[in-house]
Amino acid sequence: MTTELTFEPRDDAEQHEADLVVLGAGGTGIAAALAAAERGVRVVLLEKGNRPGGAAMFGATGFAAYESEAQRDAGETFSARDAFHAITEYNRHRCNEKLVREIVGRSGDTVSWLASHGLKTTLAEHDGAHHGLVTAQTGILTAHREARTYHRYVSKFGGFKKMLASFAEMGGVLLTETAATDLVTGQEGEILGIRAEKTDAGAPLSTRTALSKEAEKDIASDENQDPILVDISTRAVVVGTGGFVGDHDLVQRVLGSIPASEVHFTGERKAVGTGGKIAVAAGGVADDDVALDIPAFTVPGRFSSRSLAVLANLPLLWVNRAGKRFVDEAVTYRFGHRGSAVQQQGGQFWMILDSATVERLATDGLPHLSPAEDHGAPLPPGTEGTPAQPQLVEALGEAVDCGSAYMGTSVEELAGAVGFQAQEFAATVDRYNHAVETGRDEEFFSPEQVLQHGVSEGPFYAVKVVNTVRGTLGGIRIDERTRVLDAHSVPVPGLFAGGNEATGFYGGTYPQIDGLTLAFAFNSGRIAGEAAADYLAH
Repeated sequence: MTTELTFEPRDDAEQHEADLVVLGAGGTGIAAALAAAERGVRVVLLEKGNRPGGAAMFGATGFAAYESEAQRDAGETFSARDAFHAITEYNRHRCNEKLVREIVGRSGDTVSWLASHGLKTTLAEHDGAHHGLVTAQTGILTAHREARTYHRYVSKFGGFKKMLASFAEMGGVLLTETAATDLVTGQEGEILGIRAEKTDAGAPLSTRTALSKEAEKDIASDENQDPILVDISTRAVVVGTGGFVGDHDLVQRVLGSIPASEVHFTGERKAVGTGGKIAVAAGGVADDDVALDIPAFTVPGRFSSRSLAVLANLPLLWVNRAGKRFVDEAVTYRFGHRGSAVQQQGGQFWMILDSATVERLATDGLPHLSPAEDHGAPLPPGTEGTPAQPQLVEALGEAVDCGSAYMGTSVEELAGAVGFQAQEFAATVDRYNHAVETGRDEEFFSPEQVLQHGVSEGPFYAVKVVNTVRGTLGGIRIDERTRVLDAHSVPVPGLFAGGNEATGFYGGTYPQIDGLTLAFAFNSGRIAGEAAADYLAH
């Protein structure tokens, strides 16, 4: 942060004037920009990459909401009150309950509000494919999973384009490939401006990278390496930069003893903690109750088909590094829980299968056993069981070649290849086979439906499966009006935050509720834009 008497644009900088600067043009940022602009605020929206939308557009299909018009028309009775209790109970009340109340209470109206700006949705049908496998839990969270709360985009790319057109019609300015680097404040801590630099699709941009290769050769002797600067005068800032999943050093602090190099990342690479750094520079708290969104699984490596991505989501025999079974494999259907189960095992497990299961899966599929839903291996809606994976044998060969799988002609040989404790692994396989034969799992009480495929016909395979980090949750401390708070819970004047970079909605983990991160993103962004407009008006 820089402190100055007045905001002085740099001589060589592209210059803009605004009342509000919004950092990040994802779900949070776009909602904040729209909410402020429709109240007459002059808004400049910065997007580090070359295309706005972020994970809300590129990685999602919709979001959760409560008491929307579509839900009322469908007779859905699961209310904002029910959602409040589901989220706070799951979080063990380790959350800002006023913020949770504000988010779920606004969510139904936000569906209509987003539609008015072009992002239309339809209420998704409830998917009960794994209902019988996840109802060991009872209570309000289970009731939430059974309710119709997911609002699916009708046309997400078209919808986001229309929202940005609506923003432009209200006088809003979108600057893509522009990354904030510094917050300028006055002597009393008031916000004066944002300093930024141009990027190349999110990567730092100098004059060199802005030029064509031909021009680069012509001026190789005296080219200018200085960054291309942007200065924006403003009195308020909304942070919607999406967390820090793109900075693996920051992620490593949360992972602890698990090396970041041994897990898989699919989150927004441009999200590198910029908003948190700006919040800290302004006096805010940005390391509050940080957690990882880590529910998905990946077989490490590059493969010629998605067969292994499907395999990674099946409840076959799972063992840890010691070759011991460690969980009821039906946890794979509990999307909010399964990542934590594997994280406790060092961020990985080995899926064990025999040649009979490989052949069956490759030729006929598994008609009575479905993979858990995963964006990495999407199946057509209404698919029952696991479709045949004719490229599985080839993919397993590729995995063996790259060290992500091992093959053994016997259980003992497989144990030696992977490095399992041989006796423990053999005993694990025997117990699992007995559970399959009898339909009774005395170790973890797995439901009979998943106990279908024993491990008895060689050759045998062990396939490495690792946690996938999709994003980060939390960091910047905010109140129910999304105002950034300092260490004494006093609002930092003119600074607001929402979405994945903000703390208070999650209790250190992601509840198993489809579309909740975007529910928080859109609603916290909308609230932030309104709160910023109120701040500027007074």
